[in-house]
This record gives sequence, structure tokens and C-alpha cells, in this order.
Amino acid sequence: MTRSIPAKMVFPAISAIFLSLFFFGHQVAAQDGTAFQKIPTVFQGLARQLVADGFEESKIIALFTNDELKFDNRIMPRKITHDETKLHYDIFLQKRRIKRAKQYIQNNRQLLNAIEKQYGIPKEVKVAILLVETDLGRYLGSGLAFNTLASMAVADDFERIKAYLPSSYQNMSKKERKRIEKRMKNKATWAYSELKSLIIYSSLNNIDIFSIRGSIFGAIGLCQFMPSNALRFGVDYDKDGKVDLFSPGDALASMANYLQFYGWKPNLRKKNQIKVIKHYNHSTPYAKTVLEVARKVKQI
Repeated sequence: MTRSIPAKMVFPAISAIFLSLFFFGHQVAAQDGTAFQKIPTVFQGLARQLVADGFEESKIIALFTNDELKFDNRIMPRKITHDETKLHYDIFLQKRRIKRAKQYIQNNRQLLNAIEKQYGIPKEVKVAILLVETDLGRYLGSGLAFNTLASMAVADDFERIKAYLPSSYQNMSKKERKRIEKRMKNKATWAYSELKSLIIYSSLNNIDIFSIRGSIFGAIGLCQFMPSNALRFGVDYDKDGKVDLFSPGDALASMANYLQFYGWKPNLRKKNQIKVIKHYNHSTPYAKTVLEVARKVKQI
């Protein structure tokens, strides 16, 4: 049986690892500051904050002077204007998609059955989530997760992103602008926390951080976990020494670990199944679509 760490034990363990891996750099003598000047201006404050929070200075400078680093003004506007209720989840009920999901189960039945036996999550539910999240791994995001989260973390200035907002946001009242600015600051704080988790995740698992593609909001892998959930619920199912959420075994087991933690169990009533799945995505249409896909896929 693959070993997975209970979620309530993970955060203290991560804290200890974080200190041992990264805090050492905070103890050494700081550089004279010239190295930070090589970092794009928009990211200099972010890089300094990461070092102040304990990440090793040389590693942070290496990240923020990497040729792959890009600032994207469009990220925060997307986050602010995103409306989950307007997404068309019915496309995942199309016959061709259901057919592909059934074939995925056929091709991966041994793996899916083994994970179902260990965690108690029906294979149809796991595959349904995989279909809705990444079209069974066909679409893992067009951007780099690091760039997405870093761009959002520094985008707390309304003027910086104003031009990228829909026209309806251009002439808002002072009250509405204050509301938007507050949301921006909250989202930037959230993105900063997820960025730290992504750095730790990539380091713990020896993964090049600039190889990790993600969604428009920084979710990663076949299962589309935010980095903090990758740390909290990630499972090294194939026992290769790392949690690789782009590997089917690790991704599906991590997904099952997540759903089990939030209350999925045998013979759960539908309304409670919806509650559990809404922990994955806080959308009732999303949860209902997952269950309907699971129902259709099961009709083999």
C-alpha cells in the first residue's frame, strides 16, 4: 500500500522542511543589494519579501533573473472578473467526451481500481474530475505557474491593471473602486502564499519550477491542485521519491486523498457528495457536472 501522510500532520512537517531547506539562506550575510537590481523592477519587492520570509537569497535571485520569467498584466484582471457561474460545464457531457472518459477508464482500469480500493473514491468520480479539470490531461494550462502566481502577487495596484479590465470597470464609483482594490490586495496576498508553496513543492520534488505549466490562476497537474494543496495532499503513489502531479498515479491518488479528507465515503448521499466536490471547486454547477459525468461514464 502506498504511504500517504495524514493531512493534519503535513503542515508541521512542511514547516520543518522549509526551515531546513530555505531558512539557512536567511542566516548568511546578505548581499549588497546589487544582485536584486538585475531582477525586473516589477518583481524586486516580491523577491526581497521572499528572502525576508526565509528563502535563500541566491535561489530567489536565480528564479527572478531566469529568462523564462515574465510579468503578465492580464492575470489579476482575469481573477477579479472571473465568474464561475457563467462557465459552460455542459460541454463535458458531450458524447465524444464521455466516450473518451470511458476509454480512459478502460486503459487505466488497474491503476484506478487500486486507488479506489485504497481511498474509497469511485474511479468514475476521479475520471469525471479529470475530464472537467484538464480534459483527461489534454489541457494543462498555457502559461507557467510561477509567472502566473508571481504576476498576481505584485498586481495589487489598480492603475497597473486598469487598462486590462473590461470597459465596465473604467468609470466605476469610488465605493466600487475601493471594493475592487480590496479584492486585489486579498488576491495578491493569496497568490504570494501559493507562490511560496510552489517554490517549496518544486524544490522538495526536484522539479524545474519553470517546467510547471498551470491554469490561468496557477493550478497545476492533471488534477489541477493549487500548490498549497500539492504540499498538503500530494501522494507519491508510484514511490519514485517525488510527488509528480503530472503523473497519472500520483495525480489520481492525490485527488482521492483530497476527497477522502473532505468527507467522501461509501454510500454518501448525493447532496453530501456535492458538498465534498465543492471543496475541489466552490461551484454547484461544477459539482453537479462531475457527478453527472460520473453517472454517464459508469454506464459501460
